[in-house]
Amino acid sequence: MSDLTKIDTVAGIGIYSTPGDPPAFLYKAGFAIDADGSPNCYGPDNDGLDWTANGGTPGSDWWGGPTDSKGMPCIQKIYDPTPGFYVSGTALINPAYPEQSPYRYLDSESIPFFVLPGQHSNTAKLGDVGLVYNTRTGDNCYAVYGDVGPSGKIGEGSMRLAQALAIDPDPKQGGTESRILVFVVFPGSVGAWKPPSVWFDAANTLFYAWGGLDRLKKYLSHL
Repeated sequence: MSDLTKIDTVAGIGIYSTPGDPPAFLYKAGFAIDADGSPNCYGPDNDGLDWTANGGTPGSDWWGGPTDSKGMPCIQKIYDPTPGFYVSGTALINPAYPEQSPYRYLDSESIPFFVLPGQHSNTAKLGDVGLVYNTRTGDNCYAVYGDVGPSGKIGEGSMRLAQALAIDPDPKQGGTESRILVFVVFPGSVGAWKPPSVWFDAANTLFYAWGGLDRLKKYLSHL
């Protein structure tokens, strides 16, 4: 008998809490690639890693990153990583940098982060940490809650996280629809911008205090 408690459902996927400390919830889903935050994510004429349309319509309804006064995506300058490309944003930000700087956002190519659906964070805050486990290969990686996705979609993460989990990281054709990834999230764990080394150490400490891979594997048949 499992001690999991169902607390939410998104797109037919159950989200379950676990008893004890630290508090955690987990779910088993596929993996969609979120390239947001990468300086190479969006560019004119689909020159970026991802389709420009996935960031919206420039000048009309652009949600892929910061915009200017006319609603056009901010364009990277000569001193930025990818001059001429759009500045792509994530919900978790480094407040030390201004809105139009690509360094303000999490780089999908460098930072392993996961995405939670809007209105279904189940008390997790941006900056909280967790671990994602590939049930098919055994690959696993600590990650930070770095972006917010559509309310009706669950199972998404950065390109770097996909690489670590042996998933194709190509934003245009990668990821997997197979529900082979288990996401373990520790709500209330960090909840703010912190340097990667800080949140990574927090994830490591919490995951082992929770019970580590041995505990996770006991839940697999119940997800």
